[in-house]
Amino acid sequence: MGRMLKIVLVLTLMLWAGTDVSAQEFETMINDMALRKQQELADKKLAKRQKEEKKKAEKIAKLERIDTKKSETYTTPVYLFGISAQFGDSVVYVTNLQKLDNAQLTKKYDYLAFRSDYSNQFRKYIVDTYQMKRPVTSVVFHKDRKKALKRFNKILKRYEKSMHLMQVTDDKFQFAVTAIN
Repeated sequence: MGRMLKIVLVLTLMLWAGTDVSAQEFETMINDMALRKQQELADKKLAKRQKEEKKKAEKIAKLERIDTKKSETYTTPVYLFGISAQFGDSVVYVTNLQKLDNAQLTKKYDYLAFRSDYSNQFRKYIVDTYQMKRPVTSVVFHKDRKKALKRFNKILKRYEKSMHLMQVTDDKFQFAVTAIN
C-alpha cells in the first residue's frame, strides 16, 4: 500500500505542477508496481519452500542417522528377511530367511548399518517384478539364526490369517551386502 500511496502522491504533484500524465503512463506505473509485488511474493514463497525442504532433509538425516563410520561398525554374519506389502492390497511378499556373511552392525547399538539400503533392494525387486507402485518394505534381522527364525515364523503367523502370503524364493531374490566405501 505504501508504493501505491507514493505513486498517487507523485501523480498528484505532477498534476498540480501542470505536468501532463496520460492514462497509459499511469497504467504502466500501476502494472510495474503489481509485477514487482508478484515477484517479491514469488521470491518469498521460494525462500520459504527452500527453508522447509532444508528442514525436512535435516530431519530425515537426523532420523536415519546412526553413525556408520568404519571405526564404529564391525562385520559379522546376520540372518535377515524382507517383507513387503501395499496398502489396499491383500498380498504380502516375504523373502526366505537369508544369511549375510559380511553384514555391518554398529558397535553401540548392534543395529544393521545401511538397513534402508537392504530395504530398498527388496523394494526395487518388488516394484520391478510385480509392478507395485508404492510398496512398504522392511528388513528384519538378527545375529542369532534361531532368534531370526522365531521372528520370521511370528510374522508369517500374523499375516497368514488375514493376507495372502507370497514367498519370494532365494533363486528369485538375494540380498546383496552393502558396505562402507
